Amino acid sequence: DVTGRPIGMIGVGQDITARKQVEQEKSRVAQELQTFIDTANAPIFGCDALGLVNEWNNKSVEITGYSKEEVMGKSLVDVYISEDFRESVKSVFDDALDGKGTANFEFPIFTKDRRRIEILLNATTRCNVKGEAIGVLGVGQDITERKKVEMEKTRVAQELQTFIDTANAPI
Repeated sequence: DVTGRPIGMIGVGQDITARKQVEQEKSRVAQELQTFIDTANAPIFGCDALGLVNEWNNKSVEITGYSKEEVMGKSLVDVYISEDFRESVKSVFDDALDGKGTANFEFPIFTKDRRRIEILLNATTRCNVKGEAIGVLGVGQDITERKKVEMEKTRVAQELQTFIDTANAPI
């Protein structure tokens, strides 16, 4: 009114239904992708730009015996990689942080009960929404049994060659 007392209110509303639907869809897709990572039949792990573990799926737990809680926030290279492979694994991670992914890199990782597991790794850059490198995502494959078979084949071939080389009769 003329004296300055409020006599009503004016409000402006905006329909945000579409925005809410987009947010819900983004959340659903993110949850679906997280479920995919968690339940994949391959070890999948992630590290931030400092090399600290920030992703560790169920297959990684199964293969290594280390729970997600045990590895999160710890240096993958310094804690879980043997000293003789630390430099090469760090190099693969550094390359991924520079945008150069690596495919089919073999390295050992040690389990909680100190068994050596051979991993075939593909490492790729993890980026934020601006496209900036924020870490590394690794997808691996346990090739321990395959490596054992390869070593046994080599041993048998060498044994046969020795047998042929040292035989008294012509073969």
